[in-house]
Amino acid sequence: MKKHSFKLLAPIAAAMLTSACGDWSSNEGPAEVPDIPPAPVANLTISSIDANNLNVYKMDEVIRVDYQLEVTELNQPDVDVDFYLVHGDSAEDEEIAETHFLASVTHAAAENGSIVDSFSVNIPAVEHTGNYWIVAIVDPDNEVAEENEVDNHPNIDNEQHVEGDFPAIQIEISASPEHEFDFVSSYVDGGIVVLDSPEVHEGTGEHHSDIIGHIDAVYHGDHEATAALTAEVEIDGTYQPVSLWDSVSQSYTDSQSVTFTYNGEEHFFGFDIGLTDDQLAAIYATYAADAISNEITLRLTLTDTTDAAIEADTGNNSVEITSPLYFFERTDESDDGVDGLAGKNELMTAKDVTFTGNKLTVDGSYDKSYGDASKFKVGVELGGELAVDLLDKAAALEAGGSVDMWIFNAHNTIFGASFDGQAYITGVNTGYDSEMIIFNTTVYEDSNWVAQFEKTFEKSWEEERILVQAKFSVGPIPMKVSAGVDGGVGFELTVGYALSELYANGDIFSANFGGFAQGGVDLLVASAGVTIDINIVDNVLAMDSSAELALLEEGTVNPRVDYSFELTDDIDVISGRFGLFAEVSGIKWCKKWGIPYPCGTKKTTYYLWFYQTPSVFQKSWTIFSKEGSVSI
Repeated sequence: MKKHSFKLLAPIAAAMLTSACGDWSSNEGPAEVPDIPPAPVANLTISSIDANNLNVYKMDEVIRVDYQLEVTELNQPDVDVDFYLVHGDSAEDEEIAETHFLASVTHAAAENGSIVDSFSVNIPAVEHTGNYWIVAIVDPDNEVAEENEVDNHPNIDNEQHVEGDFPAIQIEISASPEHEFDFVSSYVDGGIVVLDSPEVHEGTGEHHSDIIGHIDAVYHGDHEATAALTAEVEIDGTYQPVSLWDSVSQSYTDSQSVTFTYNGEEHFFGFDIGLTDDQLAAIYATYAADAISNEITLRLTLTDTTDAAIEADTGNNSVEITSPLYFFERTDESDDGVDGLAGKNELMTAKDVTFTGNKLTVDGSYDKSYGDASKFKVGVELGGELAVDLLDKAAALEAGGSVDMWIFNAHNTIFGASFDGQAYITGVNTGYDSEMIIFNTTVYEDSNWVAQFEKTFEKSWEEERILVQAKFSVGPIPMKVSAGVDGGVGFELTVGYALSELYANGDIFSANFGGFAQGGVDLLVASAGVTIDINIVDNVLAMDSSAELALLEEGTVNPRVDYSFELTDDIDVISGRFGLFAEVSGIKWCKKWGIPYPCGTKKTTYYLWFYQTPSVFQKSWTIFSKEGSVSI
């Protein structure tokens, strides 16, 4: 069968060869081979650009750009398109006064035909106001061999473009004020205001902290500017001026001086409000303890103090903040004259001296947060307590502190230290426990229970640790940023019990952390990185406390407890400068015959600032101080 088939196919194959090649024995020669047309050449062009045109845009306002990409006979998968914002009012035959690289879009595995797409971008901070073109360059690196290279962008060699028909959209960008302050946002740190009732102020020292927060403000202008920040609190429907803490003079003043260095960029300024005794009493008088909620309203105002300058608009220089309000109340007052004050809210500042007849307790605590969790935020919790049990003739001391930190909304417990000691006059059950926790890990523990002791705790730790990674856009450039902290923490506290006296003094909590960051870039640009010089927290909590279980006084039996308690703090939270930058290699644009066209290359540097602040909160103060004597 196979052999038979081959014989049938052979004459057919011969006939096909004769037909295709001609009769070689004839004089006509071989038949002509028809021309094969060349393969089609690809072409790329933008046929239209449009926008959600508001006609006039403000800087940093979001604009959506729509466009249509025409793809013909593409023989490779990806197509890049770069978009630029170019000044439309520039003179002819010279470089355009101002250009900005807006975005770079990659169409992966682009198919032939029309591709309709869009992107959104913030209007950059421009130096020249007025008309701007949004234009595009298709295949900016000339990776695709095209049939027509003159339609990849507005081109003076393209006759259609010279006649005014080129893809672009024109918008107008409004002028930035020449001298103007503006609030971006304002915060009461922690989200609520917790005040001491009027009588609780005893023992807090002159520099107690009533209301803390920070503002985020912007200045527009081409030089350094200064302003005075003032604050008012609404009391019974009327605003009354209040004092602000000045970290330079270490006192409360009528206003806080702030300095704006950079044009159009955010600045953070912390504020610490102190109320007078009369103001505190007036607020307390209108406070309804049984109400579902109480509120307090603050008004902050920026007043221009820049020499020889007139602000463009003073109508936006004030902002109001309304926050939930709580009070610590008096709960008991004994016949011995020792005030009994108990806090209803354990999460905020509290001062407590209680005497129930058998037990005396003196304590102070402080728990506040500072900053913006989406950038940097620090929570500081501090506390100490002295307790005496008169029936058991025993005393106890507790002290501790911790720092929590948020970077780019990521929460981290940085450090915690605690000490707990107690002593009985008989020497039984006398001793202490202590521990240090760093990044949720216990790194140090010590415990000793003896009839008599003295011990100095001294422990420090230093480390650099990356806490979080996040992505940001610096101008049009996406960046990956790793951020963390470096610095040290520790405590150095001497505690002891001897001769019926339990005592503790020293720095029970100290921390000094700075921030660091490293930036990587997703696109090919000339350079990019991080600019950072920032202190996150510098804090020292000190305690000096003692309780003497005395039985005799000048040879006479007089059982009593002499006690002394002082808790002080020195704090500086979030100061310095932190930002990102990217230097973009882009196109220089020129103008001829009314057409913006590429005419070379240039570099532009973009910045994104997170913090530029002298300090969100800086203060040295006494959290609580109390001493006295109680008869047993």
